[in-house]
Amino acid sequence: MKDNLLWVEKYRPKKIADVLGNEEAKAAFVDWLKNKRRVKKAVLLHGPPGVGKTALVNAAANDFGFTLIEMNASDTRNEKAINKIAGPATSFVALDKFSTESKGNLLFMDEVDGIAGNEDRGGVSAILKIVDASQVPVIMAANNPDVEKLRPLKKVSALIRFQPVRIPLIIAMLRRICQKEHVEAEFEALERIAQNSRGDVRSAINDLQSLAETTRVLTLQDTMALSYRNRDISMDETLRTYFSAKSLLEASILLSRSSVDYDDLLLSVSDNLPRRYADVGELAEAFDLISQADVFRGRIGTENWHLLKYFYNYLAEAAAVSTETYKPFELISPPIRIITLFWTKGKRTTLEGICAKIGQRCHVSRATAKNDFVPFLKIALERQKSSPLASWFKLEPEEVEFLAKMNKF
Repeated sequence: MKDNLLWVEKYRPKKIADVLGNEEAKAAFVDWLKNKRRVKKAVLLHGPPGVGKTALVNAAANDFGFTLIEMNASDTRNEKAINKIAGPATSFVALDKFSTESKGNLLFMDEVDGIAGNEDRGGVSAILKIVDASQVPVIMAANNPDVEKLRPLKKVSALIRFQPVRIPLIIAMLRRICQKEHVEAEFEALERIAQNSRGDVRSAINDLQSLAETTRVLTLQDTMALSYRNRDISMDETLRTYFSAKSLLEASILLSRSSVDYDDLLLSVSDNLPRRYADVGELAEAFDLISQADVFRGRIGTENWHLLKYFYNYLAEAAAVSTETYKPFELISPPIRIITLFWTKGKRTTLEGICAKIGQRCHVSRATAKNDFVPFLKIALERQKSSPLASWFKLEPEEVEFLAKMNKF
C-alpha cells in the first residue's frame, strides 16, 4: 500500500525539524504554541500555497502530542457548519487524554480566506466566538490574509508569515526523494523542477512524481514540458496580454509563464475571439487553430504532458493570426467556474463525492483533493481498477469506473 501513496503524502514531514525552510516562521509558531500565557488566543499562518503551513501544524501536533482536529473553513464556511465541528473540539479535551500522553485538542482551520465570499453566512463571526471561548490552541491558515472580511480575525490572532521555500532546499529534498524511490535524476533536471515550483514544495514533489511515472532516469530534456508557474499573472492579465501580443513569440512566452488552468484559458480565449477579430476570415482561422489546441488538450489528458508544446503552439498562433488588426476591446469576464461546462450535474456530483472521500481520508480540502490527488488516483486506477487505493479511499465501483474513464476535471 505504501508504494501506491502520492509522494506529497508519503514524504509529508512527521516532525517540525523536517518541515522545509521558513525557520523564523517555524520558531515563532513553536514559541506561540508553547506559551501558555498567549497574548493572542489564535494564530494565523499566511503565505502562498505549498510552503509548509499545513505541514508545520501536522508536524507540531505529532511533536507535542496534541490531537489535531482539522477542518477546511472554505468548505464549512457558514456558522452552523463551523460550530458543529469547532465547538466540541475547543470545549473538551481529547477523549483519549486519560489513557495516552495526549495534551488535548489542537484546532486547525485551513483556508480561512475562503469564507469571505457570497456564501459566507456568519462564518467569520462564528470563528471569532470560537477563538474567544476556546480552551485549546486555535490555528488558522490563509493564502491571502488581506481579504477584507478577515480583518476581525487578524485582530485576535498572532500573524506569522511564510515565504516561498528557497530553491536549494527544494533541490536537496528532491534528491532525497529520488534516492528513496530509486530514480536517477540529473542535477539540472531537479534544478528546473525546483525553479518551476517557485518555492511551492508540494508542486515540486507532484511534478517530480509525474515525470518519474514514465521514466526512472530523469534528464533535463524530460522536464521541458514543465512551464514556469507565475502566480502573479491572473486570468484577466493573461487574456489581455495574449490578445495584444505583437508576435507569435510574444504569445508563446506569455503562455509558458502563466499558471492559469489550461481548460479555463481555452474556453476564455474562445469566448473572446469574436471581439478580437472583426474580419470573418481571420476569426475562422483563429477558431480553427483553437480547435486544434483543444484536440491536443484532450490527448494530453492528465499524463501526456509531452504534447503540451503543441497545445501552446496552436493557442499562440490563434493570437497572432493578424497582429496588425488589434484594437483594445472589453474582455468577457471569465465565468467563475468555466470548468463546469465540461460536466453534467451528475458527473459533477460524482466528482465532488470522490473529492470529499479523499479529503476526509487525507485531511485536505476538496479543492486540494481535486487538483493534487485526483490526477494521480486516475492514473493508478487506469492501470489497475482493483488497486488498493480504491478500497483505502472507500470508493464505490461506479466511482472507480468514473475516475478510470475521466478525460477532464
